[in-house]
Amino acid sequence: MNHVMHIAKNKERLELRSQITRLIREFFWSKDFLEVETPIIVKYPGQEPNLAPMKIGISDEQQQIFQGYLHTSPEYTMKKMLAAGMTNIFSLCKTFRDQESFGGTHNPEFTMIEWYRTSCDMFTLMEDVENLFMFVAEKIEVKSKKFVKFKRIHMRDLWKEIIGVNLDDYLNREKMYELCVQKTYNPKEDESYEELFYRIFLNEIEPKLEDMGNTILHHYPSQMAALSRLSNEDPRYAERFEVYIDGIEIANAFSELTDKQEQLRRLQDEQSERKRFGKDVYDIDMEFIDALETMPDSAGIALGVDRMVQVLLGCKNIDDVLSLPMSKMFG
Repeated sequence: MNHVMHIAKNKERLELRSQITRLIREFFWSKDFLEVETPIIVKYPGQEPNLAPMKIGISDEQQQIFQGYLHTSPEYTMKKMLAAGMTNIFSLCKTFRDQESFGGTHNPEFTMIEWYRTSCDMFTLMEDVENLFMFVAEKIEVKSKKFVKFKRIHMRDLWKEIIGVNLDDYLNREKMYELCVQKTYNPKEDESYEELFYRIFLNEIEPKLEDMGNTILHHYPSQMAALSRLSNEDPRYAERFEVYIDGIEIANAFSELTDKQEQLRRLQDEQSERKRFGKDVYDIDMEFIDALETMPDSAGIALGVDRMVQVLLGCKNIDDVLSLPMSKMFG
């Protein structure tokens, strides 16, 4: 199928997509959020071990070449904006991740809505997600009842409900390794807690989320805190949640960490993980680390717009909601 035929085939969905992105903006404007623009080309990419930034070379007028990267998220820039005194902000932007699948729920170039609220925690963002989906669904007249109610469930409760395991007993690497061995996953001796966790989660738990409808899965083990702060009630868990709709991961959110020394340590740990995987290791953005000193208490979330359009329109393949996906350009 040529490019024009692909666009013609999906014309109605692409028109609805345009309405949805307009409604997303209207929702946040109605909540007094400021829309901000962030650079797509950055000097320092994120350190997440499972992400691969796209490199880009930039030359100035003297033909001096600089190494840059297409951002995987506007997160670092937006947190610098919070540190500079901005409050409730959102960015609707293109983001890029290399070594991703072409089609299904992935495209190396995708659209993200990322927003931050100051003086709140992740539970306020849960309300935002629920209200955003209901607002958009009602306006485009899809089966909006489907998006009225989201089930909120603690990660510990999900493990107990689906596989009968009390996650409290498996919050260190040694215990999780033993569980993986018991379940005959044959883990390697040097696997991290997160790798071991996902052996079980991706094989036994995530597939069951397809039958759970709209789900907000919260409180990940502290070893998987990423850029989130630990729970005051139980520091063995982090204030992080992910949103799943019919088994499709839609969003990832944090009550944000503002301890610069702890954040630096976590990024250094991620550098070590990248080195262990044989991946490129990047310098840490120390201006981001320093910005945490003046960043207010806040919560932030990144939501995949293409996947949001998918679930709202009932599409199984992300290609059906993109004007020109990678699979058509290079397939």
